[in-house]
Amino acid sequence: MQLKNIISRQILSDKEAISSTIDVMFFLLMVSLSAVVLMPVLLSSGHNAAVQDVAAYRFDEQLLRSLLDSRVEGFEYMVVPSSMSCIVDILPENSMSICQSNDLFAKEHASRTFADLISEGMLFSLRTEENGTYCYLHPFSSGYSEATERIVEEYLDRRIGGRYNYRLEANWQPVPGCGPSGQLVVGAIPPDISFRQSALISVPYNYAVSLADISSPAGDLKFGRAVNSSQKEQELCSMFNECISQAASGSSASIVGIYYPEEYLERISSGQANMAAMGDSLMGSPFCEGNIERTIAIGILGNAVKVTDNMCSYSTDNVTNLTEDNISLVGNQLRQEHTNDVYTYLSGAMSEEINSTVQAMMQTNDSITLLKLRDRQIRYILMHARPPAAEVTLVVW
Repeated sequence: MQLKNIISRQILSDKEAISSTIDVMFFLLMVSLSAVVLMPVLLSSGHNAAVQDVAAYRFDEQLLRSLLDSRVEGFEYMVVPSSMSCIVDILPENSMSICQSNDLFAKEHASRTFADLISEGMLFSLRTEENGTYCYLHPFSSGYSEATERIVEEYLDRRIGGRYNYRLEANWQPVPGCGPSGQLVVGAIPPDISFRQSALISVPYNYAVSLADISSPAGDLKFGRAVNSSQKEQELCSMFNECISQAASGSSASIVGIYYPEEYLERISSGQANMAAMGDSLMGSPFCEGNIERTIAIGILGNAVKVTDNMCSYSTDNVTNLTEDNISLVGNQLRQEHTNDVYTYLSGAMSEEINSTVQAMMQTNDSITLLKLRDRQIRYILMHARPPAAEVTLVVW
């Protein structure tokens, strides 16, 4: 009897063990089946995200290239001086004034590329900043910049078709790291994770100084005197500072020439020229019969005065009176301001480099080595002062 009870308990225990084993095997089978079912979904999700990222990256690259190379058959913009904008705003369309505002200020470029428009926009949008306040240098900056932003935005919206968000940004400075800068921005601020493509475009900017101009204070004769001087180190530092001064003066003249056509203003003041003859100096200024060209010239003069902080000692009559003396006075003041800013920046940015070059010159008397060190330093000064190409960046996310 006891033997039967023992055998019965063993059988029941074996049945429970078999049941538990079957449960475990069934659970593992279900997990395996779930993995088989869900794995393709998970893999396809990651694969699709990767494919979308690659597609966005390639699209970004193609879109930027397409934008810069595409042509705009008709680009219309307004070139209204800031001093006349309030007058134009209140003129009705059927006004019987000398000329309609569209006739006066509307301009159109035919068959231009977006790269052309953006590069010229860098000149129109030049501005200085002080305490968070921007001062635009070009009197016609507003109309051109707004028209450029509008037509670029229309193109990008049409090409992207709502598939991605974007931001296009172009930046340029006549002197890298110093002074006025031009900027064009279209679109929202991008997130940290986004795709960027950049390209460089040339800006129609005439730099007024050559390597020969910058090196004139360090000619062979002057350089020989500095090297053989009893105050060799001081003379060499002074020589390179004069080279920086030459570079700053040339940069200043080029910057002022963008927005202050002094020669043509003098001709207008003397009645020898009109705004139509100014051509590219104002990048397509309008013309209409009557005295409008002189009014625009006064607006240009007034805008230039606002750029300088040292002109406040002059009365309003002197500022608005379009005379050769006032035109020359404002031009000299503008050039002096820009020269001081550029010189201060370059001399500070290059002080360590110049000191290193001078110390190397102090360690040798070999004429060939000295000339190589001089020429290399002068080239560095030119590179710091010479304007680079404008950088255009397109961000897609």
